[in-house]
Amino acid sequence: MTAKKPGRKWNELHPTTAPEVRRLALFLRARVEESGKTLAELAPEVGNAASVISTYLNGKVPTQRFVTALIAATVTGPLQEKRQSQAAELRQAALYPQGRPARADGGSGAAGSTVDIAAVQAQHLETYASLTRALEQQNELRLAAANSEKLVWVLYGMVGKLQERVTRLTRQRDRLDEGAEEAERKLTRALGQQERAESELDRARTEQRNAEELAARLQEKIDRLSSELDRLRAAAGSAEQLPDVVIRPVGGPQESNDPEGDDFDAALGRAEAVNDNDSATVARITTELADADDVDVVPNIPVTSPNATNNRALLAARNTEANQIGAAGDPETARDLLADVIAGETHGLGTKHSDILPFRHNHAQWTAKALDARAARDLMADLVADCIRVQGPDHPNTLRNRHHHAHWTGQAGDAEAARDLLADVMADRIRVLGPDHPETLTSRHNHAHWTGEAGDARAARELMADIAAEASRVLGPDHPDTFTSRHQHAYWTGQAGDAEAARDLLADITAEASRVLGPDHPETLTSRHNHAHWTGKAGDAEAARDLLADITADRTRVLGPDHPDTLTSRHQHARWTGQAGDAEAARDLMADITADRTRVLGPDHPDTLTNQHDHASWTGWAGDAEAARDLMADITADRTRVLGPDHPDTVTSRYQAAYWAGRSRDAVAAVDLLADDAGDRARVQGRAPGLDPGFWTPERLGS
Repeated sequence: MTAKKPGRKWNELHPTTAPEVRRLALFLRARVEESGKTLAELAPEVGNAASVISTYLNGKVPTQRFVTALIAATVTGPLQEKRQSQAAELRQAALYPQGRPARADGGSGAAGSTVDIAAVQAQHLETYASLTRALEQQNELRLAAANSEKLVWVLYGMVGKLQERVTRLTRQRDRLDEGAEEAERKLTRALGQQERAESELDRARTEQRNAEELAARLQEKIDRLSSELDRLRAAAGSAEQLPDVVIRPVGGPQESNDPEGDDFDAALGRAEAVNDNDSATVARITTELADADDVDVVPNIPVTSPNATNNRALLAARNTEANQIGAAGDPETARDLLADVIAGETHGLGTKHSDILPFRHNHAQWTAKALDARAARDLMADLVADCIRVQGPDHPNTLRNRHHHAHWTGQAGDAEAARDLLADVMADRIRVLGPDHPETLTSRHNHAHWTGEAGDARAARELMADIAAEASRVLGPDHPDTFTSRHQHAYWTGQAGDAEAARDLLADITAEASRVLGPDHPETLTSRHNHAHWTGKAGDAEAARDLLADITADRTRVLGPDHPDTLTSRHQHARWTGQAGDAEAARDLMADITADRTRVLGPDHPDTLTNQHDHASWTGWAGDAEAARDLMADITADRTRVLGPDHPDTVTSRYQAAYWAGRSRDAVAAVDLLADDAGDRARVQGRAPGLDPGFWTPERLGS
């Protein structure tokens, strides 16, 4: 008999969820559990994306079509009819918690039926809310159309003025000997501005048309809802129970400034903002209508139809939704939502279409943040190849995706490849963007970082010193990126063997960050944290412990107890507590932090795995070698599963498992583990292990 799958980890329903809605959600969850299917597997059967299914199972009352489809997909055999009936009753109870819906009654009566007043009132409220929202949406769309119409005329004028400027600068360039280079620079800028203005003009025309068409479609919905509201009022005999629908017009847009003068970039920025706002309005309302049951009013427009622009707006809205979900702390859902979007475009625009490439970039990024760096690396590699073909090798997006591909290559465990890839990206960004462009500086910074991670800390230190100087010159000494580069220079100074210099550099950075940003700014707190770390590395473990106790208290106060930076400071405080001589306290502190990181970040997060590793180590140093051996065996298995067998962290844990097996006098296991580890460590890290397997032979251990 096959073992039953472990139960799915559902989100807790919100405490304010009505009891009837809670019962429905739990009933539907139980059916999904019984089926053994994932939400991704159910999506094509139910006809909704996995994210939509998740929303319905987390407390949103679903449509009847969804309930019927879900039961059909999860229940088979004679039970299906019973479950359909139960689900329908639970949904009705969720919709009408204070009464029953209107029903036909077989009893006596002149009309042959009775009307449940409570149900009619509930329908009345629901219809009233829908009508109110539809009128608000129509009002927003009309304002968006008016904004776009005004913008069209402004941009017509701007294009004309830019054409005059281009003509004038062309004459100046051709006429001048001295100063021709400056005129050429201005001409290049003006041509770029003219291209931007024409592009924004096309966008404004499109957004005006989209808003007008969507507002017209909404009118059909408004007419239908108005008729339905009148019918319900008559049925309930309660025409005075609800106020008439009154819409307060939303505030109109600010008037655009006169685009006269040389400040075309500022004027174009305002034009882009208006277009972005109108596009977001259309996209949001399109999404709201697409989520409604009334698919006949605003149909899902195929990409191949003449009105495909609305579908692109819906795609943009889903992209925004995914990014917001990820930023709110749920990268897995963001990843899955974007995967659904990309899969849906396989037969639409196509996954290699320029409009879909940004979705693929975000999908790779959220895949990485969902703790799958290797998958992110491979997704980025495919994306880079398509960007080169579609957009060209020197396009900013191509260069940006190459940069991210290099980064995730390093995060997946191949620091040498990341270093080499970033060297190429850096050279191309210098050629295309110039040496002082912020993105060029970013690639130089990351190249230096991965140079250090690949084993050359001295080279990383020298590279970071140059980058810090360049960042200070280009961005200013007080710019956050300059502080970051100075931080990294201090870090690699320490890694190169000069802990005292690293400590002193960070003391200076901390003082300046406190002056520029304030003592509670996250950058200042980071500087203090790193200063404490290198204070310990410089030989003063007690001072490091005490500094980190203060930093932990401040980060808890400023950022909260569950913030990743707070947890990092707690981790380092535990470490330096042990280094200061109190292994038992370090062990206990590490146990608490491991529990909190598991709760906040999840059991497979790299930081959680690091905590588990350190907890095992301090358990051993506190005198319990057998427990350390067993804990390290578990963490080795987890790191192998999550990071892969060749990741440097996995190799480290495997080696420590051998070490603590030896310390627990399990000589045979120690020798076997170390023999297995030796080849892997030499292959992955380029060096043999530091301890001789003979250390744990029975003769050496006296057994």
